[in-house]
Amino acid sequence: MSNDMLESDRIQELSKLRYVLDVIERHIDQLQQTSEEQQNEIVEMKRNFWDQVTLDQDDMFESYVSVMQQTQDLANHERVQAHAGKLLQKLNQHKGSPYFGRIQFREDGDDETLDIYIGLMSLTDDQADAHLVYDWRTPIASLFYDYAAGPVQYRTPVGLITGEMPMKRQFVIRRGRLEAVFDTGIQIGDDMLQEMLAKSSDTKMRSIVSTIQREQNAIIRDDSHDVLIVQGAAGSGKTSAAMQRIAYLLYKYRNSIRSEQVVLFSPNDLFNDYVSNILPELGEANMSQTTFQNYLEHRLHTRWQLEDLYDQAERLMRKPTGEEAIGTAAQSVQTSTKQTDETADVNETAEDSDSTLLELASARWKASFDFMQVMDCYIDHLTQEGMQFVALGTPKRTIVTQEMMAEQFYVVLADWSLTGRLHKLQEWVKQYVNSWAKAEEKRVYNKLLQKNQYLGTEQELRDISRKQVRKWVQRMRRQTRVFGFVDWEGMYVSCMQQLGHWVAEVEHTRVVGDNSLPDTKLATQIGHYTAKRLSEYGILPFEDTSPFLYLIERTQGFHTFNHIRHVVIDEAQDYSPFQYELLNRLFPRSRFTILGDWNQAIYEANRVNSVEMVQQMFKERKTDIVRLAKSYRSTRNITEYAQRIIPDGEPAQAFNRSGSAPRLYLVETEEERLAAAVRLLRELERAGAGSAALITKDESTSAYLYELLREQFPDIRQVTKFTRQFAAGYWVMPSYLAKGLEFDGVIIYDADQTSYGKESDRKLLYTVCTRALHELSLIALKEPSKLLPSS
Repeated sequence: MSNDMLESDRIQELSKLRYVLDVIERHIDQLQQTSEEQQNEIVEMKRNFWDQVTLDQDDMFESYVSVMQQTQDLANHERVQAHAGKLLQKLNQHKGSPYFGRIQFREDGDDETLDIYIGLMSLTDDQADAHLVYDWRTPIASLFYDYAAGPVQYRTPVGLITGEMPMKRQFVIRRGRLEAVFDTGIQIGDDMLQEMLAKSSDTKMRSIVSTIQREQNAIIRDDSHDVLIVQGAAGSGKTSAAMQRIAYLLYKYRNSIRSEQVVLFSPNDLFNDYVSNILPELGEANMSQTTFQNYLEHRLHTRWQLEDLYDQAERLMRKPTGEEAIGTAAQSVQTSTKQTDETADVNETAEDSDSTLLELASARWKASFDFMQVMDCYIDHLTQEGMQFVALGTPKRTIVTQEMMAEQFYVVLADWSLTGRLHKLQEWVKQYVNSWAKAEEKRVYNKLLQKNQYLGTEQELRDISRKQVRKWVQRMRRQTRVFGFVDWEGMYVSCMQQLGHWVAEVEHTRVVGDNSLPDTKLATQIGHYTAKRLSEYGILPFEDTSPFLYLIERTQGFHTFNHIRHVVIDEAQDYSPFQYELLNRLFPRSRFTILGDWNQAIYEANRVNSVEMVQQMFKERKTDIVRLAKSYRSTRNITEYAQRIIPDGEPAQAFNRSGSAPRLYLVETEEERLAAAVRLLRELERAGAGSAALITKDESTSAYLYELLREQFPDIRQVTKFTRQFAAGYWVMPSYLAKGLEFDGVIIYDADQTSYGKESDRKLLYTVCTRALHELSLIALKEPSKLLPSS
């Protein structure tokens, strides 16, 4: 209890808690009795179902009505039991901590002062006709998050309510015991936050509704914008606030939106598991959870193997990056073409160029607004020429030739739009195949008649001919249904082979881009390099996956999920313009909550460099930008240390929770580095750290280190891109898989100039440092990274 609380207040609060707990126990007893009664009734009804049904052979309608009446009665009992079971589960879940806040409110013009207790679910005492606890999502509960004692107002469906709030109080109640009480101001008490944040990391992200801050509450309760974009510093609570926002919307619009109509796009399946408990903790069923990579794999049925974001990160990690790569590659092209005639073979130039620089320039540019303009230019040209088709037929005969489809597409259907043309061509191919099938069945039937060995009735011979033709017809129909008669891969390769030409076309009709359009020579190099890699390796690089899908979707028409009402995108800084455009078209009837931290934009395939650029991607919708600058995850020492790594980044303010300063250890040999890691892990063990991460820059170092540590730490685990579940304990992981997670202690294994020596590593180094809640240690071999704060 707080020292300045009067004894009378303390006794009052203890009495209130006992009263609420008694009511909860009474509700639990009643619900258990109701559930048991309904279960017995259901069992009895199922046992005697047909005894209660009147069957009249002369009046079948009366029999039908009798069956339906019994079925409906049974369904009603099952509904009552299910509702009782759900309430019982929620009461048992929250009875240990039935509320966390209390306000007093007096409406203007009213003499009565209301006592409002706030918890995770509403609670009433039917016997006393009293509302004991208000759900945190009710309109009046917003006062608890938004105001200090004094004049207040809150919005309801019938209008704005104004009044006075004489008092605001917080509680810590565990296992039905009142452990602490805080009278607090506008910020949800720092005392309570200090206590919550000082705890060890959990196996799952926690939803601490009792400590929602005013700026987070504005995000949660915003329902006036179609697209809400949140720039949140590492540890600012943006993901938790987004989950609470969904719980709030499900509560407020419970008659028009269900959890299955909400989808979360997260960075990986491990993160999905990490946040999977939040909505159930808040009393709501979980939403659908996926990743953009999962959607790509679902939509792209291609002969190429798809590279994912993490394989791309490994491929590009130790190479020069970004604008440096594009600039150097451009110089390389100019040098290689100084003495080369303009008509020289471009493939020969590509062979002479530095493939590493082209690879990096390609990854950077293909995730830009300017490359989308290039793709749009190419796709628009397809209305005139360039569509490539795949002939349909049997292994021995071609039925629908490429020339026949091109004739239909560019001559017969010339007046239609690109998408309309393709769908009309699909109908024509279907009809042509059906006509061929009928003629082919007759041909096979006549052929069978001429062969003496086929003896049987006329119908039997027709069945045999139909069966022989059917397997080929079904294959062609399947191809036609999914537009398999279009050579999408061939068209993308063709686009790459003429990339310089399309860049030149865009230059002639230039619209505002993000100034990353390369010159035609470099674009030609990139295009031929990509085409060569596709043909030689059969792997579609990650930077090409979204543009390739964009080509398909813009040509054949965008797929839509009209039943989805809300989309949450986490780690928004990792999405390219192509991905945002695809998501915008994919969910035309959805609202969006978009969360990101541009201080953690660590991937090459990213050209949406700010929240304002994301806002431009949704310019047809009503959007708003919210910034969460205060970081609650790490101690003030760690937050300020990490912020000095990116002095020009998005601002981050440290919550005033003190701890140990980050420690940097300089070693001279690999053996010393390993010994230092072991020693630091042992220190965390002795300190009682429930979770710790040993973070390396890349996957190969992570795998190697994991093998070295397994004998000394049998319970240590390794995170790879295939890891699906997160649990407490000690982990070894590559840097890019640590995003979104948090640990009591973090050890950065390779914080040296060799691993983090480039300017492009700055945000990655910041990201791994901000994973630590309480302890951060860095080990550097020979020379610390120059990106680290000096002292």
